[in-house]
Amino acid sequence: MDGIKKEFGRLSKGGFDRYIQDVDEMIELLQKTRDTIDAAPQARREQLMKLKMGTNAWTNKIGQSQKDVHAGISKYGKALDRKFKVDVEMVYNGDVFPESSQALLDKAVAMHLIREGEFEVADRLISEAGLDIARSLEDEFVDMYRILMAMRDRNLQPAVAWAASKRPELSQAGSNLEFDLHRLQFVHYFTAGDGAGTQRALEYARANFGGFGDRYLAEISKLMCGFLYKDNLAASPYTAQFLSPNAWSDVAVAFTKEFCSLLGLSPESPLYVAAVAGAIALPTLLKMGNIMKEKNTEWSSANELPVEIPLPAKFQYHSIFVCPVSKEQTTDENPPMMMPCGHIVAKESLARLSKSNANQRFKCPYCPSESIPTQAIRVYF
Repeated sequence: MDGIKKEFGRLSKGGFDRYIQDVDEMIELLQKTRDTIDAAPQARREQLMKLKMGTNAWTNKIGQSQKDVHAGISKYGKALDRKFKVDVEMVYNGDVFPESSQALLDKAVAMHLIREGEFEVADRLISEAGLDIARSLEDEFVDMYRILMAMRDRNLQPAVAWAASKRPELSQAGSNLEFDLHRLQFVHYFTAGDGAGTQRALEYARANFGGFGDRYLAEISKLMCGFLYKDNLAASPYTAQFLSPNAWSDVAVAFTKEFCSLLGLSPESPLYVAAVAGAIALPTLLKMGNIMKEKNTEWSSANELPVEIPLPAKFQYHSIFVCPVSKEQTTDENPPMMMPCGHIVAKESLARLSKSNANQRFKCPYCPSESIPTQAIRVYF
């Protein structure tokens, strides 16, 4: 990477900057000549002759700067090629995305644009690709971004109104969002820094905290004790935990998560997650691709990677069960099955264990218990 940084530094400082400076000086010379001619039209011929003589030198100077820029771009490109000379196509399996799945890919891109707030671009893609995406779903995200923009301006009222309208759904999901919004609004008033701030905070607490007393009494008590330290809030042992500098961004993330959850969607765009996971996996897959190329072998399955890819915890959405008998990861076609004794094996392993007996009765591989396949139940992790 040092070579790339060196060439980039040389290009940005020694090439582009000098070229831009030369062009700016040329523009300044032209402007001065124009101003002189406007002020003294009788000197027009003389000024144009001077400009012609001067521009020859400037043209040569700018031409040399331009050559330096092109040379710098060439060297920088070669440095990139030397460092990242890889063939990413070796890890791409085109059969996984046949032409029939083009509509699904277009829909994934359109949904990503909607979730990112790029509504005009998404509408154009939906129209030109003829995608079946409900307008009501886009309207939901328009509303979400309206509320988020208000939150960036330190206005929580739209978010509070939305949470109040979704109170039954949020309560059923065990969400703390509505109270968190009211708490942040209280802290915002309390720390306003003017004399009326604490009074507004007290009035807000009286108006909104009553309905949360049963569930959040401890938090409300700590907030109320903050009035004892209103002149030195940092010394309060009760409210310090509510004064986080990331409070606004945290509640915005929580709001986005709950908003998407009520729509039956993940908080992050699946396309974004797939792209990031692919970037993380790419070095390992490239290395594996080179090994398979040397050994003249291919991947045995399109639905399973040849190696384990360690992903961050936030990209792990479900438990992974590996059958203790076959040592293979279970899938939707080969799900985990629990026997009456409580031990779990894959469905295909269960079939193999029972195949040897006419009555299909078999012994558990890990305990003395016996059972038949119909007694096993599917397990969902």
